[in-house]
Amino acid sequence: MRAASPRPSASGGARAVEARTVRCLGEAIAQRGVDGRAAVTGTPLSEAGWLRFAGALLVDERGRYLLQRRDDRPDILHPGALGLFGGGLEAGESADQAMRRELAEEIGLVPGDLTLFRSVRLPVRLPAGGIAMAAVTLFEGSVATDAVAALTQREGAGRVLMPPALLLLEDRVALSARIGIALHAQGALACGAPMAEVLRWSA
Repeated sequence: MRAASPRPSASGGARAVEARTVRCLGEAIAQRGVDGRAAVTGTPLSEAGWLRFAGALLVDERGRYLLQRRDDRPDILHPGALGLFGGGLEAGESADQAMRRELAEEIGLVPGDLTLFRSVRLPVRLPAGGIAMAAVTLFEGSVATDAVAALTQREGAGRVLMPPALLLLEDRVALSARIGIALHAQGALACGAPMAEVLRWSA
């Protein structure tokens, strides 16, 4: 079936959006590969002026994801929501360096198997109003349930271990966490894996 053409626009906006989307999709396919091969290549969107973050997808032995309950303050992103442990990149810092620094600062634990998962590009609602674009680099790693219970959390109001299917039912979840976990847990979500109980701790 032939794809429908975008509606004409005096400014060429529809065509520009289509071109940007194709390039971004091409980059994503090349990044992950198709059957292990980068079958499609593309030019990434310019990220000049974008916010840059690193986030950790940490999974325990029962398939639950470690999430931070963010402080409920109006001057921060996603107040009161569940989010990934992580944060913004500092000047001259790589995503990997930022991820390891943030984990050490926030929970005092950097998993030995921490590795790059993928990047996503998302809109972010700013505390002062308005929307900005953010490039979020996601890392994956494992964490033991007992280790989570013993953590000394230095940022946020608390933490939870939650199965990915139950996270989808939560109202207040940072977009990076919701999309990152949905991408990472595709297998468990597709096959309806048994769900472990949710565990919660205060900071």
